[in-house]
Amino acid sequence: MTIKSLKLLTVSYLLIPNLIFILTWLNPLWATLGFVVSVYSFYSFIIETNKSNEDFSALRVNRIEPSTLLYLALFTLILGVVFSLGNFGLGQSYDYYKHNTIVKELIEKPFPVVYENETRYGILKEPAILGYYMAYYLPTAIICKFVGFGASNILLYLWGAIGIFISFSWLYFLSPKNINIVLIFILFLLGATLFKPYLYAHYLLKNIVSLPMIQYFIWPSGISFNLINVHYSPQHHIVTTVGVFFVYYESFIRKDNRFVLFFVSLLLMWSFLGAFSVGIIAGFLVLFRKFSKFFSIANIVGGGIITFIMASYFLAHFQDNRFSGFIWTFADISGYLYQKPLVSILALIGYCIFEIGIYLFFMFKLFSSRSSYQNKLILLLFCAAYFIISPLYRIGFNNDLAMRLISTIKILIFILLIGAYSEMLKSKISVKFLKIYMAFTILLGIFSSMTTLKWEKVPSIAESPNINKADIPEEIFLQYFAKKNSFFGNYLMREVKTED
Repeated sequence: MTIKSLKLLTVSYLLIPNLIFILTWLNPLWATLGFVVSVYSFYSFIIETNKSNEDFSALRVNRIEPSTLLYLALFTLILGVVFSLGNFGLGQSYDYYKHNTIVKELIEKPFPVVYENETRYGILKEPAILGYYMAYYLPTAIICKFVGFGASNILLYLWGAIGIFISFSWLYFLSPKNINIVLIFILFLLGATLFKPYLYAHYLLKNIVSLPMIQYFIWPSGISFNLINVHYSPQHHIVTTVGVFFVYYESFIRKDNRFVLFFVSLLLMWSFLGAFSVGIIAGFLVLFRKFSKFFSIANIVGGGIITFIMASYFLAHFQDNRFSGFIWTFADISGYLYQKPLVSILALIGYCIFEIGIYLFFMFKLFSSRSSYQNKLILLLFCAAYFIISPLYRIGFNNDLAMRLISTIKILIFILLIGAYSEMLKSKISVKFLKIYMAFTILLGIFSSMTTLKWEKVPSIAESPNINKADIPEEIFLQYFAKKNSFFGNYLMREVKTED
């Protein structure tokens, strides 16, 4: 597989659920418009990719050999079982109550899924539509509408595994040539790339010291480990890893932004917050490259219209005051910061310094030592600013946004990290320190992963309850519904016979 083949596979994989949504949820006018611009932009992407010269010395290899692809595929399938994609393996996380229930609703009910007379916990008292990140579920649901529930869990497993395989393939291409690829995969999966004293202090001292700000800040840090993302929410893992890898390669390495907006627009149906955080990185790189080749018709029209459709869909969400976790419900500064300003500020400063400050300082010294590293130094400074700003959301109650911002920037930081490791291996003085550091971070990564991951028995898709039944788990709360009486519901969505 060449890097061109991987790019085409990546965009095809992300596009398929968007096309399913556009053709089955939108009215004829918008379905036609969305389909035409999507196909046109994708066709343009294929043509430009096939014409481009992408033989970069920055890549680990020119192509991934079939034997290596087989190893990656087997590794992905094993990982998928260990972390229970599709309800296989050791057991799923509590998030899969939501996953499996939503898939069942999508299989059983006509598209779009509408609830006319539904009441959720006494707060949903008007017509609603299912309004969640559905790209991860739609391909399974559309097939099972014809073949039944029997294949649903295995299809969900395979669909998630394809996305993880794509992210691993990007990692293989972007890794430096002089670093052992096994080590890179271990570091990437464990998230063991940074010092995490808050995280470990929480686990080691939780029975001795009660400090709410520790828990307040470590959760978005801890949840960003890639193994945990696979286990709890593979759709977010796929968007953040594949999204950052693709944007970094296109904008930073190739200096070509002609499909960046179109690409980011495809991420919205997978994870609105994941797309938002990848979009921040993409926006910075577009500005950094001075809009190089950005204003192509395929990019502006295709990306713009798809973004408009998906933004209209997600902005119809009900606001859930119990779980302020979406971008349109910003952090409540009257939270812990207001009550304990000194403790909050000290905790935030400590978090930023110890979580990433030491590491960023080391990388700054490396990238500022040679004029050829000037671009990487600018990207590093952006990462530092991004990381320092993102925990501010954690002072309030916007948990999901903080988590997506932090986990996404850590993937970009990881790319810079392995580049820095590669340079250190050329220095005899640094090699011994590097080996000790890697061993230390791997041990901490194993410890933190094993203390965070949890497995439990979750009903299969066929056995999951329906949303309009009283026994639905509390994981299906208000933020998974959107208003039917909204701009999207009134002007973009097609009419459908409802089921109460």
